[in-house]
Amino acid sequence: MEHPHSGLSRDAWTRRSFVTVGALGTVTLAACSTSSENAAESEVSPSTTSATPSPTPEKEFAGTVEVYPALGEVEINPVEKVTVTSPDSTLTDVTVTTPEGAELAGELSDDGSVWTSTDNMLFHSDYTVSWQAADAEGTAGEGESTFSTVTSPYEADVIVNVTDGSTYGIGRILQFNFSEPVLNKAEVEKRIKITGGGDQAGKFRWYNDYMARYRPADKWATNSTITLNIDLFGLDIGNGMIGNHNTALSFNTWNKRYALADNLTKTIKIYVDDVLVRENPITLGNAEWPSVVGELPIMEKSESYYFNPTSLELEEDDEYYYEPFWASWTARLTSGGVFVHQALPTAWSSVGVYNVSHGCIGMLPEDAKFFYNTFGVGDIVETVNTGYPQADPDDGYGDWNIPFEHYSDSSWVGNW
Repeated sequence: MEHPHSGLSRDAWTRRSFVTVGALGTVTLAACSTSSENAAESEVSPSTTSATPSPTPEKEFAGTVEVYPALGEVEINPVEKVTVTSPDSTLTDVTVTTPEGAELAGELSDDGSVWTSTDNMLFHSDYTVSWQAADAEGTAGEGESTFSTVTSPYEADVIVNVTDGSTYGIGRILQFNFSEPVLNKAEVEKRIKITGGGDQAGKFRWYNDYMARYRPADKWATNSTITLNIDLFGLDIGNGMIGNHNTALSFNTWNKRYALADNLTKTIKIYVDDVLVRENPITLGNAEWPSVVGELPIMEKSESYYFNPTSLELEEDDEYYYEPFWASWTARLTSGGVFVHQALPTAWSSVGVYNVSHGCIGMLPEDAKFFYNTFGVGDIVETVNTGYPQADPDDGYGDWNIPFEHYSDSSWVGNW
């Protein structure tokens, strides 16, 4: 950034007009005669005018005062410092205010030559800078100027997919959604600090200019706390879009919960803290809709969820069309519609024997309820041996299927 005072017009200072008036001189008028008589008869006294005192000129302020931002400047970054500077005068008072009366804090240097703001400004606000100063001769001067900060069209914010104080499974992937495209990705990454959860090395992966994710090398530590400090206020993320907030939040993890669904055995094994606690029969995706493989954290849960075949672009005359229904004990694995849930009554005879679902993992009622009550958002469900690829990593949170050494390389493509 160039020096804040370079190329700036100086703020006008007040000058008082004055007029200099000269003293009036004394004028003597005399009448002359050719005879003594005439002289005697016509002798008169001299005529005079009195002098008027000259007014004292008022001194004008002879100092130099510079204000940054300059008069009329717009779209000023709120992290910029407001400065009022004089190389030859002493500043006696400086105030910076909004129309609402909010005053910007600042400090005056010991020699009175520089005033500097000490707080960040507000977005989309007008500021008025008012100053008073005395020049080397002690003559007072004053000035005023206005400028405005970044307006709403140039603000940028970010939303993260965890809630402060909440608890998740150890497979929770962090996702950052930006309101504006991020071009300065490396700078944004530097402004996001993630600590705790085992304090492992971690990496970002950018899926597009609006969305990035973060994961550690391995799953988060169990029963731990992870803290995020997102410091984007005043950062130009690209195209002049300025971050408008800082965020600090923490979330927790519970113990380890992991499920392995195997198409060869048509079973799902449920582990808690690496101990097998239950093994249930399942039905997976049929030949037309095979189940994806790989590790997928649970995205959301609901005791019931409305399944509509139109979400899969299935019409009534389609071979794989099904009547819409409310599924029970649901846990979502992909945005595209892969769930763990209770199978429909018409499919119960197929559970553990045949695959009849549209890609979901179906269970008998008691088994589905046990799974629902044991697993939560962020817990991992891994599916194997279906002969089908993985889900795209952004269809859900398939980030654990990307080798850590390739995670930051958004061009790297795996088995999906």
